Amino acid sequence: MDSPVTVAVTVVLAVLFAFSSSIKLLGVARSVAIRDHLGISPQLWKAIGGLELAGVVGVLAGLVWPPIGVAAAIGLALLSVGAIATHLRARDGVADTASAAVAVALAVVVAVLQAS
Repeated sequence: MDSPVTVAVTVVLAVLFAFSSSIKLLGVARSVAIRDHLGISPQLWKAIGGLELAGVVGVLAGLVWPPIGVAAAIGLALLSVGAIATHLRARDGVADTASAAVAVALAVVVAVLQAS
């Protein structure tokens, strides 16, 4: 049985990425504006949203089978590192990059907690 901390942090990560993936996949106007600012193609933006959604499913499944949760959390961390790099390339400030940095930290914590 997973500890309450593992469950709570996993759920927070899942909610964060469920929101992020849904606005990409649904084409929410603010998400499209960010995509265009970052110079990302619509196809890649949708693919990132799909990968984020797969990561959500994976980290939640990790509460039952930890190896898949660890892999999914690492994948979400890597997606977030890519987001940070993309924001830096666009010369965005800390405020625009902070959510991706928080996502990296949360994903790493989830990977460690689900691995133990």
